[in-house]
Amino acid sequence: MKHIICFGDSITRGENDRERGGWVDRLKSFYMEQFLYEKDNEVCVFNMGIGGETTVGLSNRFRQELDARLLEEETNLVTLGYGANDIALVGDKHQVSIEEYTANLAQCIDYAHAKNARVFLLSIIPVITDLNTGKPRMRKDIILYNKLLQRLAKEKNVTYVDLHSLFEADTASYFTFDGVHPNAEGHSLIYEHLKSILV
Repeated sequence: MKHIICFGDSITRGENDRERGGWVDRLKSFYMEQFLYEKDNEVCVFNMGIGGETTVGLSNRFRQELDARLLEEETNLVTLGYGANDIALVGDKHQVSIEEYTANLAQCIDYAHAKNARVFLLSIIPVITDLNTGKPRMRKDIILYNKLLQRLAKEKNVTYVDLHSLFEADTASYFTFDGVHPNAEGHSLIYEHLKSILV
């Protein structure tokens, strides 16, 4: 048996997906269908996404939420998909500084490792800046934070998952009206990529 515990913000939660509950719901359906067909190798997928959450919120709830879903003596995978809200600008400052962002993720990775869980760090996906109203996200910040995620993944010996590159070829067709949240096609793209890594 395997548990896949997906922490993240509204993108993990599946907001703005008109067809399904985002990439996590697709992953859950895939494993459920596989189990019903094969009657073996059960995989439970947990959607721990919260709209608007930053790594500050993650660090406050991570231990309790993870402990409640861990399997004893079995395989536990944890995905961390954060950054879209951390990098959002309020005035001229990010909601979460790059230093605090790094520290929050590092703390969660260390705790997951202490519980023998494998961790997958998901990159921040692009935004369409012309559509991104409210709290703006800048492309240069996404690139900067993604480089940080790559370094952190290497330092902590976890898997870095480059979702950003998936969207670069045809960004416009994968997003909804706000330029931040993927549409159904965008979520399907993430799902297919993660399925190939997490299986």
